[in-house]
Amino acid sequence: MQNENGEMLFEKTKCDVPHKLHTQTLERAAKNWQDVLDRVLEMFDDDDEFVTLTVGDARHNIRYVQAVRDTRGDRIIVQLGIEDENHTRLVEKLCGENECVEIFREFYDSASVRDLDKYKPVKF
Repeated sequence: MQNENGEMLFEKTKCDVPHKLHTQTLERAAKNWQDVLDRVLEMFDDDDEFVTLTVGDARHNIRYVQAVRDTRGDRIIVQLGIEDENHTRLVEKLCGENECVEIFREFYDSASVRDLDKYKPVKF
């Protein structure tokens, strides 16, 4: 579904574990931060890979962080799934690998992401 601003709205995501990882080849509970980091580092080396980290408790209305390598360069596209009462909307930004790791680490530790104003709505 699209809203009046052209943003895509998605169904809210459920997560029954504290942290869930999803990639091209797996979907399971994250064992620890190192498990998440390993999946992010794998994504950096594979243009076809993505990684999504979902939290069970979206304390700051951010349900998940996902990332994929930008095919037009050496940047990473990082997207956030932000929930409202009925839907999830996507916002994104481009960043480097180090910043991508920092975003995933902060989200893993706190279910939060700083500088939300730097993310722009994803339009399809």
